[in-house]
Amino acid sequence: MRASLLSILLVIPTMALAEDKAWYERIALHGFASQAYIHTTDNHFYGPSDDGSFEFTEVGINGSFRISPKFRLSAQLLSRQAGRFDNGSPRLDYGLVDVSLYADARYATGMYIGRIKNEIGLYNETRDVAHTRSANFLPQVIYFDKVRNTIMAADGIHLYNNINLDSGTLFMEVGTGYTLADKNVEYAYLGDDWAGAIHNDKLGIFGKILYEHNGGEWIYSITGTRVTLDFDAGASDRVPFPFGPGMNSGEIDIDYTVLSAQYNGEKWQFTGEVAFENVDYVDIGGPVSQMNINSIGYYLQANYNFTPAWQAFIRYEEFQLNKHDWNGKEAARQNRINSQQLASLGVNQAPVPAHEYYSKSWVLGGRWHVTHNVMLRAEYHIVEGVATLSPRENTVTDTSKRWDMFAMSLSYRF
Repeated sequence: MRASLLSILLVIPTMALAEDKAWYERIALHGFASQAYIHTTDNHFYGPSDDGSFEFTEVGINGSFRISPKFRLSAQLLSRQAGRFDNGSPRLDYGLVDVSLYADARYATGMYIGRIKNEIGLYNETRDVAHTRSANFLPQVIYFDKVRNTIMAADGIHLYNNINLDSGTLFMEVGTGYTLADKNVEYAYLGDDWAGAIHNDKLGIFGKILYEHNGGEWIYSITGTRVTLDFDAGASDRVPFPFGPGMNSGEIDIDYTVLSAQYNGEKWQFTGEVAFENVDYVDIGGPVSQMNINSIGYYLQANYNFTPAWQAFIRYEEFQLNKHDWNGKEAARQNRINSQQLASLGVNQAPVPAHEYYSKSWVLGGRWHVTHNVMLRAEYHIVEGVATLSPRENTVTDTSKRWDMFAMSLSYRF
């Protein structure tokens, strides 16, 4: 299937009729670079941040080439260093052909083919460029960096429709494709680096309905995805656990839905989003045997523009790994029981604390557009819980419940 998509990308340009403009007049090219400094009082966020970390760097270049009025090529190369999540190796962030099937003054329909940004929330499609984010870090309760590549993009086909109404514009999009599973996803959904491998051989489904009222003064949307990840267990993963079976090859089914609303005024912007995630573990066994997780995350944010160059914001965000076990009280109780049973067998294992199952934080920050191209940004997080952190950077039995984070960044775009 992926090879077929590549063949289509190569064939379509030869079918298009070139515009009258010279080829170089039909190219748009942009780039960006951002360097951040992060300091946490405890825990790790993008490297050993409790000692101060510069391990968050983003450099990218994107461009588009309009072959004809009906065909446009678009792509972005990205280099991203982010603690233990990314090592800075350049990769194709997205690369697609946009085919316009029909367009008039009120209606447009078309399709994207290639590596396409997934429709998740209001910001997933533009989250790479620092100037387009609402803060140094998007709310981790919705836009999880610990599974970034899986929710970021997929190789597939999307169909879209844009309808201009008297009161606003309605955007609809639906697609299918293969998400990009990696080692970060294995840590996030399986809790460790197992001898087996996690990947994705099954098509996912993605969709969006978004309405912009009065030129974007009000924005409402519902976005969602359903994907299935495959886990191939290695031989050493099949060691039996003290309770339950060992690890086996199986699947992780993920349903993710985000409801969003935003108001954009002359000075104020108010944004709220809530996400519902359902995760089913099928035939994997081990510590996730027969596990089903129903999570909820949400945030509310207010931005105020003092001037076109100066902006401040305040945000509250919360994530509950199990919406039926608020603040992880029941999970922590069961962990203590399991730890005591293991101790009776001569196995010393610290119980997973309750604060691993939720995260609550207040964030206050602002940005200064030094020039049109250069931006300086700073923010402070007051956090309780660590559910949005990755076990790839933190030992789950050795995290601090309450911790603060300061982050600042310098960004450039052209």
